[in-house]
Amino acid sequence: MREPNFYVILSHALIGSGFFFLYMHHVRVIFETRTNLRHLNQLERESMLRREDALYYTFYKKLADGPDFWHGYEQLKNVTDIEYPHSVNVLQRFYVLPELVTAYFFHVVRAGFNPSVQPMQFYLDFVWLMGGVTLLVLYLYGTLLSENVFGGIYGVLSYLMFHSFAAKIYERPLARENFAFPFIFLQMFYLCICIGRVLHRQKHTSRLVMIFVMSLFTACALLSWQFSNFIFTTQILIVMTSWNISSMPLGLANAFALDYSLSHLLGNCLAFVLSHGNSQLLFTWQLSVSLSLFLITIVRQVRSQRSSNDLLQCDYFSFKFILLAFLFASSMQAKLVYVLSKSGLLNWQENMNMHYCDLWAHWVLQAKVNFVTNLSACNPLYARVAWSELWQLVKTLIVKPYCMYGVVMLAMFFRKWRKSNVPTSPSQEQRERARNYVLEDFLEEHHVSMSDMSNKQTEQQLQQCFALLESCDHDYERYKQEKVKMQEEQQPERDDFMQDIKRLKAQIHRNSDKQRKEREQASEHNLKDAAPIETDTKTETESITETETTSATNEMNEPERDDALPSKAFSTEATNGKRRSTTNTRRDSIVPTANAQILNLHYMYSFMQMIVFTLIGLTVRKLFFLSFTQGCVIAPTICSKVWYHRQRNIFWSVSLAVFLLSMFDPGMTNIRDEYFPSRYANPSDDLEGMVEWIKLNTERDAVFAGPVEIIGTVHLTTKRPIVNHAHLDMRQMADRTEHVYSVYSRQQSSDIYNQCTQLKIQYLIISLNECTNEVRDDCDILSIWDEKQPAFRKYPQFCHELLHKNVPSFLKVYANENYGIIKMFSQSVQINLKLNKMPEMSM
Repeated sequence: MREPNFYVILSHALIGSGFFFLYMHHVRVIFETRTNLRHLNQLERESMLRREDALYYTFYKKLADGPDFWHGYEQLKNVTDIEYPHSVNVLQRFYVLPELVTAYFFHVVRAGFNPSVQPMQFYLDFVWLMGGVTLLVLYLYGTLLSENVFGGIYGVLSYLMFHSFAAKIYERPLARENFAFPFIFLQMFYLCICIGRVLHRQKHTSRLVMIFVMSLFTACALLSWQFSNFIFTTQILIVMTSWNISSMPLGLANAFALDYSLSHLLGNCLAFVLSHGNSQLLFTWQLSVSLSLFLITIVRQVRSQRSSNDLLQCDYFSFKFILLAFLFASSMQAKLVYVLSKSGLLNWQENMNMHYCDLWAHWVLQAKVNFVTNLSACNPLYARVAWSELWQLVKTLIVKPYCMYGVVMLAMFFRKWRKSNVPTSPSQEQRERARNYVLEDFLEEHHVSMSDMSNKQTEQQLQQCFALLESCDHDYERYKQEKVKMQEEQQPERDDFMQDIKRLKAQIHRNSDKQRKEREQASEHNLKDAAPIETDTKTETESITETETTSATNEMNEPERDDALPSKAFSTEATNGKRRSTTNTRRDSIVPTANAQILNLHYMYSFMQMIVFTLIGLTVRKLFFLSFTQGCVIAPTICSKVWYHRQRNIFWSVSLAVFLLSMFDPGMTNIRDEYFPSRYANPSDDLEGMVEWIKLNTERDAVFAGPVEIIGTVHLTTKRPIVNHAHLDMRQMADRTEHVYSVYSRQQSSDIYNQCTQLKIQYLIISLNECTNEVRDDCDILSIWDEKQPAFRKYPQFCHELLHKNVPSFLKVYANENYGIIKMFSQSVQINLKLNKMPEMSM
């Protein structure tokens, strides 16, 4: 990886900034086209937000509607209306870093720049800004891997052309991954930069800067999305596995591994402090792996100091035990969680890892884990990716480049094969022309005249060049290629020799400094005897220095003068063989080429990370954007100079062909469907009408419960307390949701009433589409209950009976085509109630 100059950095910054603003405008226009947000009132805007999005916008609204930022900040420490009647510290339980940052800048802008700014519009602009950061990093990342600006541009355009397949930021702008992934992507990009710097300079510089930057990106990602710790876990395993199998010096690898693991540990600590002591961050897989890596690095350093000559054993030790250490740390973590939960210091119900483990068991093993897991798996966001969409991406990002590459390589092979089979003998005129070219090159390179050709040594060197030309069938181009190859073969030996000269000169200078200090000390004791001693020592030192410098200069100039001559290469072969045996211990100091660096570490890590992201995305549809974005980074490297080396004409022809094929089909089609969706429909469920009824006919402190899709929206628009919300990864909330959804089961009314009264529910919202008393597919709530309670299959569904019959303690007070509201009474009051006397039913 070459160090770019200032103008290259400035040009990349300008191009990346252009893509940054282009993407912000792109997603803003698409979102406005699909929602027509400017022409909606506040209730209609807030009713568009569902599930967790509505809950997080509620937190942002508390921060933005207050007189200042810190007033809302203190309110979030004690919230009682989202898990009624429990008090919740939102800053500790939820991932509200994006809301805190956005609300703070909202108050700054409203106070000093634009008093009429709207909270939701400002929030959405922040979301588009984070999307622009993702595209900026994608451009820089693609340019870094492909070593060409066209690679970054190709990755960005691929991302834009296939934006509708995975990265649908305009459909769920408030999703946690929209805020966390830019920081994850930044951390991945900065990690590749740090690896390149270590390889290029052969020393680990700026260690404090690396630890600080990576810790900051890690902490921001952990505070924005609960899935970030799993992504960082896979990154640690990938990076350290590839680092251990690479041929890097042990000391350098230990230094990098120590700083890398320390950055993850500090990132976890920083996130823990900023989240007011979120216990979930103390028991994550990322913390286990980073701690294991830290301990392994310490052990490696101790072993390397004891057995400095047995380097392979130390590398084998780390590679062998890295997974075992991870398993050991995870088991110890589970033990620690068990002990703390038994002692009462930790609430095990709040651990989120168990929810993901249950989901993976459901997806991979097709196991019926529990009710909430099956309910989450039926969410459309967790559905599997359709094979048609997957093939469209694979065909464009992988199949097309490789097919073009194969076609070009096959054409070149047949061209060379055809030339090799055609017997061509150069004419006498071509031979004379080639010999004249060689003679001119020889005279120019060695600065000799025609009068010096009488020298036997010069004439012998020229004959060597003519012999090389004759071996190439008097082909001047082949002659130059063979000559360059001979020069490249001598390059490592020359580098070793130059480094030996530098070390020798440094040792001479150290010896002279040491002798100078001894002379100064001797002069203090005996001023008379100091003069001759100093003169002799100085004369001896200067003679040694002069002799070594002269020999070094001669050796440095000699290869530069004669390294292109075959005679010099053959005559110095024995000497180079002796020098190679004495410098094998210093071979690890040779800087590898740029292509070798990318193939060994940069490209290896990025490609393996894409494989992991692909496995995750194929399992969970909402996470497919990880593989999609990383694929846009990897795709340009397929047609990069890493594979084509110096054949730039092939590089540009293949890249341009693949780009044009992707641009017109299916790129433009996808962009057109985004702006003008032909199959897009926004079905109205009349949620606004139900919300208006709740505002007019219920008390301000009435407690509600209902489906996780809309209960957060009801709380956002009406400010009524709720007992459940959409964060089903919290075990306590999963239990509450199961009790609320018992109304869709076949249980007895008394059991359902007892479960609801324990949660202090006053109004229960039900989805009428789920109350048909029929099982249509495996994702029907009734089907999930039948799997959980097979003994109740002979009874009718309770909510279906509730809609058509009078049931004690339950009364339907509102209904539209999609939702109904059930008011709950005690049995002593319900006996005297008549359905036709309820004033709510007439509305």
